[in-house]
Amino acid sequence: MLEDIEDDMDFCMKLAKEENLVLLPGVALGLKNWIRITIGVEAQMLEDALERLNGFCKRHLKKTESSFQALSNGKI
Repeated sequence: MLEDIEDDMDFCMKLAKEENLVLLPGVALGLKNWIRITIGVEAQMLEDALERLNGFCKRHLKKTESSFQALSNGKI
């Protein structure tokens, strides 16, 4: 689904580097290829974080016909 992302650890490391957003890779909890999100901030900070997460995922989305259709339909 995501281009150039190998696993949950890679996802979290690249997200931290590119967006300064830290999530816990599931492998730390014995759940490979999952992530853990902990929310303990005000609503505006959370909205900003989710926008950065969305942008990161869009940049790393595999370039397929179905992904382009989902982007154009606002499903991603």
